[in-house]
Amino acid sequence: MKKRTIALVTWLGKGNYGTILQSYALYRKLEDLGYEVFFLIFFSFKSGLKSTVKYLLYLLGILRLKRKCLYFVTPKLRKVYNFQKDYYRTKEVYTKKQYERLLSETDIFITGSDQIWNTRYFFNPFYFLDFARNRKRIAYASSLGSPFIPKLYISSVKSLLSDFAYIGVREESAVNALSDLLNRDDIQQVLDPTFLLLPYDWKLLSESANIDFSLPKKYILCYLIGNNEFYFNQLKDIKEKSKIYDIIIIPAEENSEFSFMDAKIYKDAGPKEFVYLIKHATLVCTDSFHATAISINLSIDFVELLRFSDEDLNSQNSRIYDLLGHYHLAYKFYLKESDKWRNPINYIEVQTILDNDRKSSLKYLTNAIEK
Repeated sequence: MKKRTIALVTWLGKGNYGTILQSYALYRKLEDLGYEVFFLIFFSFKSGLKSTVKYLLYLLGILRLKRKCLYFVTPKLRKVYNFQKDYYRTKEVYTKKQYERLLSETDIFITGSDQIWNTRYFFNPFYFLDFARNRKRIAYASSLGSPFIPKLYISSVKSLLSDFAYIGVREESAVNALSDLLNRDDIQQVLDPTFLLLPYDWKLLSESANIDFSLPKKYILCYLIGNNEFYFNQLKDIKEKSKIYDIIIIPAEENSEFSFMDAKIYKDAGPKEFVYLIKHATLVCTDSFHATAISINLSIDFVELLRFSDEDLNSQNSRIYDLLGHYHLAYKFYLKESDKWRNPINYIEVQTILDNDRKSSLKYLTNAIEK
C-alpha cells in the first residue's frame, strides 16, 4: 500500500530554537508514523518575472549557495544548517508546472505548530494553505499567539479556515476563539509537537551535541527572549534563593546581548546543544514557551519569567498561562514577593497528564490523516 504523502507548512526557524525544534518534532513524528513527509517552502506567484528569475537562480544553484553562505556566518547558524540538512526534506516551488505537480503528488497539507496564525504580527495566506485547492487540509497545533484576531483579518481568516477538514490548535484560548468564529464544535486543543516526542527521543537527539566546555555539576540554564531590564534583578534573586551559582546563558536571537555578572555566555549552541543543556540543567530560567515545554517533557525544574505585561495588546502570555495551568504548574511563575516557584515539581503527576495528552493528540493526528 502506497504511503500517504504529507506536505508540512510551518516556520523552519533559523535562529529561534523553539521554532526549529517544533518543526523537527512534527516532521519526525509523522515519519515515525510511516508517512512520506516534506516541508513546503513558502512560494508565491504574485510576480511572474520574480518567480522566473528565482527559478533560474535555483537551477543554477545560486540560491542554494546564497542560503548556505547566510547560514555559515556563525558557528550557531552552521549547526542549524547542518541540522536541517541532516533531518529535513524540503520542496520548493517556482513554476506553475511545479505547482501542479505538487498538488498531484501530495495527499494532505498540514499546517504545523508555532505562531503561524498570529495575525497581530503578520498575516500570510500561505500559512492558511490558500494554495491547496481541493486537497485535504489539517491544522496541527497551529497557534494564534493571542486569543484575539484583528478586525482587519477576521473575514479572511474565517474564509480560509472554513476549508480545513480538521483544526487542532495549541492553546485552549484558540479553541474558544476559532469555535466562535467558525461556528464549529470540532476544534480540538492538541499538544505542541515537541511533546509528541518522548524524553528518550530528545535524549537520543542531544547525545551528538558538540559542546566545547565543561559543564558545572549544578547550573542554571538561562534562555530569555524578552529584552526586559528587570530580568537582571529577577535572575539575581533566583540565583541567591536557589543557591545555584553557576549560570549558563544561551542568548536568544531576539535578546542577543543579554549578560549577567560572571555567567557563561554560550552563543554557539545549535538545536542539539540547546536540548542537551536543558536536559543537564539543575534549573532552567526562561520566558520561552518551547524551553518550558522541553523542560517539562524532560522533567527538569524551571522558573518562568513573564515576557509581556498582561495589559500589552500584543501579549503572548496566554500560551504560557495555558501550558502551566494545564499541568498544575502555575506556581512556577517567578514572583518577587513569593518563593513558591522554588517548590519542587511532582513530575510523576505531570508525566501522567502528559502521557494522556500525548495519546489524545496522536489519536487526533492519525484520525485527521486517515479519515
